[in-house]
Amino acid sequence: MALDAAAPGLPDQVRGIVAAIMGVGPAEVAEDASPETLAAWDSLRHMKLILAVEEAFGLRLTDSEIVSITDLQSLVTLVRRKRGGGA
Repeated sequence: MALDAAAPGLPDQVRGIVAAIMGVGPAEVAEDASPETLAAWDSLRHMKLILAVEEAFGLRLTDSEIVSITDLQSLVTLVRRKRGGGA
């Protein structure tokens, strides 16, 4: 599923959060962005990203959900699901 498929605006919101936490411009956060493609995406920034996403969307993520976030796509999918928007 492409990032922009189900919830218009959600992928861009999440991309903006990722960009802010990683200290890069949104254009540098590609659809396949991950710790392997963004040098700044280390374990500390991963946790800052989780906290920022939880705050921005009013969510609480479980440990297993946090571990399941491996890239931008999985983060968008998780946020969509937690907000009741399906897979």
